[in-house]
Amino acid sequence: MRIAVWRQHAALRDGGPMTLRQVRRRCEQLARGIRVPDPFDLDTFISDFGTDRGRPVHLIAFDLPPGAPCGLCVSTDVADYLVVTSAATGMQRVHIALHELAHLLLEHRLHLIDDVQGSRQLFRHLDPGVVRAMFARTNYSSQEEQEAETLASLLGQRAGLWRPPAPRTPSDPVVERLGRSLEH
Repeated sequence: MRIAVWRQHAALRDGGPMTLRQVRRRCEQLARGIRVPDPFDLDTFISDFGTDRGRPVHLIAFDLPPGAPCGLCVSTDVADYLVVTSAATGMQRVHIALHELAHLLLEHRLHLIDDVQGSRQLFRHLDPGVVRAMFARTNYSSQEEQEAETLASLLGQRAGLWRPPAPRTPSDPVVERLGRSLEH
């Protein structure tokens, strides 16, 4: 079995690395063009996204084993599946699903590798012949993970699920300038 996982190096489509500020700007620009249902409903949002791209996207809660990622995306020839650990509930579940969906929205490129030992354990019931790609979130070090996390947070804010941190009242002009420089 061969699976595809996210590239581990951070590079723009033109080959250069992005700063966190550039990641944020890219995600903000993309988020502005995405319809978010009002009132927000995760299932409707995912269904509408699948309809818009002409390829169904399904959300699945799954008992992922200890040490497995909390969310991942599995692509077959006919559909994409956003898998969220069944241990996640409430806003954590929504955020994990938005993170995995963000990978699809951002059209992240994949890298084929030979079967990773854990992939067979995660999906023993899934026919290896139907899996086209599998994306697993394990850390936030790669640019793709930073982008997906940023876009998921922005979509959650647009949906009214959580609010950005309230601005602090600066007590010192130096602290104010430092805070502004670190915001993005």
